[in-house]
Amino acid sequence: MNTRTCVALCWLMLWPSILCGQEISSPTLYREQSFDVLHYDAMLALDSLPRPVLSTSVCTWQVWWRRDPDTIRFHLRSLSVEQVEYLDGVNAYPAEWYARGTPNDATFHYAVPALPSHRRGDTIVLRITYRGTMTGEPTRNGFSWGGVQQEGSIVYALGVGFYNNYVSATQHWLACYDHPSDKATFRLRFRVPASYVVASNGEELPPTLGAGWQVFTFQSEHPIATYLLTFAALPQSVVTTLRDTTSLPVPIVLYARRSDSLATVRSFRLLPRMVQTYQRLYGPYPFEKVGYVMTQKGAMEHQTMISYPTSLARSGDTVNLVAAHELAHQWFGDCVTPYDFRDAWFNESFATFSESLWREELGGYSAYLDEQQRKINAYLNQYAKPGNPAFEGVLTMYDFDRTPPASNYPHVIYEKGAAVLGMLRWLMGDSAFFGWCRYLMQRYRFGNISIDSLEQSASAFVSMAGMVPTFFNEWVRGKGWAVLRIEAVRLESPHGWKAVLSVTQVQPDSLGIYTTLPVELSFVGKDTVHRTVVLTAREQTIELDSLNAFSTLAVNIGRRVRSLVLLSSNPVVSETAVETEQKPLVIYPSPASERVLIIMTRPLDAPIAIYDARGVLVQTVSQMRATLLPTTDMPAGIYYAVAHTNKQQFMVPFVVVH
Repeated sequence: MNTRTCVALCWLMLWPSILCGQEISSPTLYREQSFDVLHYDAMLALDSLPRPVLSTSVCTWQVWWRRDPDTIRFHLRSLSVEQVEYLDGVNAYPAEWYARGTPNDATFHYAVPALPSHRRGDTIVLRITYRGTMTGEPTRNGFSWGGVQQEGSIVYALGVGFYNNYVSATQHWLACYDHPSDKATFRLRFRVPASYVVASNGEELPPTLGAGWQVFTFQSEHPIATYLLTFAALPQSVVTTLRDTTSLPVPIVLYARRSDSLATVRSFRLLPRMVQTYQRLYGPYPFEKVGYVMTQKGAMEHQTMISYPTSLARSGDTVNLVAAHELAHQWFGDCVTPYDFRDAWFNESFATFSESLWREELGGYSAYLDEQQRKINAYLNQYAKPGNPAFEGVLTMYDFDRTPPASNYPHVIYEKGAAVLGMLRWLMGDSAFFGWCRYLMQRYRFGNISIDSLEQSASAFVSMAGMVPTFFNEWVRGKGWAVLRIEAVRLESPHGWKAVLSVTQVQPDSLGIYTTLPVELSFVGKDTVHRTVVLTAREQTIELDSLNAFSTLAVNIGRRVRSLVLLSSNPVVSETAVETEQKPLVIYPSPASERVLIIMTRPLDAPIAIYDARGVLVQTVSQMRATLLPTTDMPAGIYYAVAHTNKQQFMVPFVVVH
């Protein structure tokens, strides 16, 4: 036995114990690996179409050892590994591989030991040969979405699952490190019967023809997260390819059933304008083409080849919010990708918010506000409302609970996420907000991002220190929404009318208090006036002047922002107008059970003194324009507020009841 053989055997004997000490990233926890996949080159043999079967297929990796070499890991589900090899030029060296976990585990994978000759900083080549029947994610309540799907003669892949515990579903057809943290360039070749065409990611090269088959090749120099890879194998007789190379710097490619081609053209009529709109807001389109393939199940934002529901293509809907949503993902999620699925909210919230921006492009700012309100209503009245069939629980946006009835993609990261970004847009202002969006696309282009990086980068675009981290903690890491109780006193003033508002957040304590909550208040009368305030405490007194006469107070009907709030009851407005020259002090309501609002209509000479009916001093109130006085600890009875101004004394009675 020579020295080299001895070293290799010792290495393999030690290898199982080495593997036990390694940790792989889970779908919701990124762990940096010692290796980095730079490039995938795969030949996928779909010889048995329409059966979803892979004949012997090969995926070759180019891998860089970023740390001391130990383990290369790859994911593959429902398919059989036949061989793993290291390549050195023209030579191939068989490698060992070990299954880690069971197929039911979220982190089930195969581990391949590094060779003793590998060194930190080396770039090596790994080849994996495999075959078998491609499958979709396990069914739940009869429903399967992610992985490989078959629809008659069409076979296609969707990159994520709604209910599986591993989320990324490209491992159902490609031997890869199926985690969003490791993005790589690619070349994918699909061998199919001559009667088929293939739609996939990236630049399409001319097909290679053979005896009864052809090979379709797709490649890209833009790194991709594996869950964004896809293919759709479609019979040529069923599908037509629609191309547009005149409207944009990059081509638009649509794959649709021949019978749906006219409706599809109509549905996507505004797609060039859609791309231009997002380019204006977010920066240049990042990839080499805009592609959509019509499949029964969708929609899914695969990089440059979006899976789109056939039913929507048939509708002829030119507004096409679903297409807008998936297109926005090409920036948010595809160009810039979270390290793991804890930050799936980043992808879905921005894409759903972008639907509202597309409405704004077509119908102006009022159309944007209307769409934001629709999303708020859907979230509060359906998905987060106990007892509703669509109820998914009250979840955080970041690192949400995936326990049923929630899923890998609950509505909290869609509709609530859009509302949260709308509030952040208003707080930051358009220049800063969209400047931040464009910065993200430049700074993290083709890379990964985390919630901490998002916070830090957004903070650089605002002048108010601490606002962004607080906002993220309350609205992204926190769960729920604000429930407001609003009472208003209407007063005459030298500038017309003014309102003194008592605003209390009454949501359960478990949901916390929101201190970065913009709310637009509408004072409704003959001439309605809209004012926007930011709530910063559980209880707040707000004074607004220069209003018109109003009889009703409304929330979320104005012209500036829509907020994620509910009202505990209709706002109460005092109907009594007070002439300020007669009364320097107003107390509302009376009788009161929990608190009274004390309003000083002019400067006082001393603090206000509160006496009970026996004349005993209960407490004093500082000289503020308006203040809330809690009454829950005051015995029921009559009280008197005594104020002094211009050497005169005024006494205002009020009643406390319990």
